[in-house]
Amino acid sequence: MSGGHLVDGGRMARALRASGLPALWADRYPALADPLAGARAAAHVSGSLGRLPVAYRVGAEVALRTSGLVLAMCSATHTAYDRLPGFGRLLAVTDSLALYGGLDGEPDPWTAAS
Repeated sequence: MSGGHLVDGGRMARALRASGLPALWADRYPALADPLAGARAAAHVSGSLGRLPVAYRVGAEVALRTSGLVLAMCSATHTAYDRLPGFGRLLAVTDSLALYGGLDGEPDPWTAAS
């Protein structure tokens, strides 16, 4: 392993960490509870979202930061989070990206660097 999944990742990676989603993934998907798989999942999600066009990238970052506030205020579980307007779709997309990145092995170079 090259360790590329451990790259800081910039603003999107910080927004993802602030969102609390990696902890939710670890709770929902035992395979992502492994630190290496979790790091690869987070790198893949932040790298994928970081490659969006600027307007979408800004929207994704705002959504991630907002989701962290929502989770902190509501102590929402995955199920409650799914029902919040707009956040269910965000969760579905990030879950899919996380599973792909975390379970597929070494990340693509474009997802690990930012």
